[in-house]
Amino acid sequence: MAHDNYPACVAFVRKQEGGNTDTPGDRGGRTGRGGITHTTYDAYRDKKGLPRQDVFLIGDAEIAEIYAIGYWQPIRGDDLATGVDLCIFDYAINSGPAKANWERLQAIAGGAKDPAPLIHKICADRLSFMHSLGSWSRFSAGWGRRVAQCEATALVMAGAPLEPALQAAIAKKGSKAPARTITAGAVAAGSAHHYLIGGAWALAAIIGFVVLASAITAFNTWRQGARVDALSDAVARMKATQAAALAAKTAAGVQADLKAKAISAEQAELDAAKAAIANAEMSPSK
Repeated sequence: MAHDNYPACVAFVRKQEGGNTDTPGDRGGRTGRGGITHTTYDAYRDKKGLPRQDVFLIGDAEIAEIYAIGYWQPIRGDDLATGVDLCIFDYAINSGPAKANWERLQAIAGGAKDPAPLIHKICADRLSFMHSLGSWSRFSAGWGRRVAQCEATALVMAGAPLEPALQAAIAKKGSKAPARTITAGAVAAGSAHHYLIGGAWALAAIIGFVVLASAITAFNTWRQGARVDALSDAVARMKATQAAALAAKTAAGVQADLKAKAISAEQAELDAAKAAIANAEMSPSK
């Protein structure tokens, strides 16, 4: 299974969570490195019989243990496919293991069973859930970027080709009528006869639907833009890694060739020396 992928998943989460924070409006409150909230840290220290301390003092070993016990084990990360484990693990860090597990089961029930479709579905549903939260307006940019980067990284982990996914995302971003997107015109047209009958209340309803539809359209466009950016970055990193590997392989080949030539030259000198000694021994002494 994917248990060997755990360190890579932890590395992704640690990079996303960053260092100590105490952001006004963040429901987690005072948060230490690795995204460990003070309440989570207090519970961890209590359970181990240790005195409570400021979460800003949390150690790397404590973070690793909290991740493993509180998130990786509850999502059964060792049993998940590579790439899918990152999606669920990162989701669990943000929203809890129960929510992450439920989204995975919902995605599977919806027909997304192979790693790549499952990754796409989980990330899309996660972003929609985040958009429904009251704090979305404050943290939308960071949250959206994180989910998009998670999706791209998970696809790389799963070995899914990123180029087709990138091209599809670019095409969807450029589409004037994204799939399942409600347009303001359609809502207004569909509600016009209600306005003629119901008067002012219907007008207010139409305005509300138009605003909602516009927000959904803008959100879908923004989400596709973030996904394109993340996939583009992932493709660029993948190509850079491949180029570096090829360059290293070429350099190693050159070095091996030079070494082989040096050995051959040394062998030739040794053979010549042996021949000279043999000839000297065979020559009659004076």
